[in-house]
Amino acid sequence: MEEKYGHYNDDTEKKNRLGMNVVFGMIMIAIYLGMAYLLLFTSLFSNLYDIVRDIMGGVFAVYGVFRGYRLFVGMK
Repeated sequence: MEEKYGHYNDDTEKKNRLGMNVVFGMIMIAIYLGMAYLLLFTSLFSNLYDIVRDIMGGVFAVYGVFRGYRLFVGMK
């Protein structure tokens, strides 16, 4: 019989790691969608051309939704 020292339940460590990945993923999704909002609906980045702001805001929004979908599917 092999004895393990230190780690008796590896499932707990995997759950903790998964929980941290979910929290980090949610924070990053909020950052991407927040940047999309700032680019599309405020005048904060008014020094950029309008077309550049719209394209960058659209890319941030689409990528934020994509990351949200991947996070949701990965949690199942």
